[in-house]
Amino acid sequence: MSDGRGALNGEQLERLARYFDEEVTFSKHIGAKVEDVEPGRSVISIDVDDVHLNGAGTLHGGVYASLIDTAMGLSVLALVGVRTATIQMNVHFLGPVNEGHISCESEVLHRTRRTATAEAKVHDSEGNLVALGTGAFRVFESRGNAIV
Repeated sequence: MSDGRGALNGEQLERLARYFDEEVTFSKHIGAKVEDVEPGRSVISIDVDDVHLNGAGTLHGGVYASLIDTAMGLSVLALVGVRTATIQMNVHFLGPVNEGHISCESEVLHRTRRTATAEAKVHDSEGNLVALGTGAFRVFESRGNAIV
């Protein structure tokens, strides 16, 4: 972009990860932790607890969706460096989880000036793919997040 906006540098990426871990209240509520973030890519994880389970005793679909949305949003934000918003998201629930550690890795697949498309995959502690999602994100013209 001609105004110098774009991928975040190392210091900005560290602040972004800290912001998601310490300030984003919903991420804190579900116990999500940023494992890695770089422009166009992120990894977020949680340790599954009873509070994450649905009535059938497996991970609630909303937890999968939250991890996927957060990971994709983080990877887009780290790439574009300006305010973004999810405008569409699909989630595929592929397998049940009722305990252990799950991680969600996201990658930006396509970006234009005003939109970005990302994909995220959730794996259980044995490496099984248990959910995946795709999302479209609006890229705004101006800065708007406290962390960038």
